[in-house]
Amino acid sequence: MTTESGPNYDPFQGGGSHRSMVIECEVDDLGNMLRRAKVRGFEIMCDEPESIGGNGTAPAPLHYFAASILF
Repeated sequence: MTTESGPNYDPFQGGGSHRSMVIECEVDDLGNMLRRAKVRGFEIMCDEPESIGGNGTAPAPLHYFAASILF
């Protein structure tokens, strides 16, 4: 049993390495909820379904998020 207050987990304990990452991207609003993102030389399109005002021409942002969890 510990008597200390507060969390006792340190993800970077002494002597551990620290990492950081910078992700740069550019996003263009193409109108009517259609957007194009440019990331590291790749282009990603996203759109919303017609039922909420988009054209349904590309996956919705939430679909990309769900897929990213599986990657």
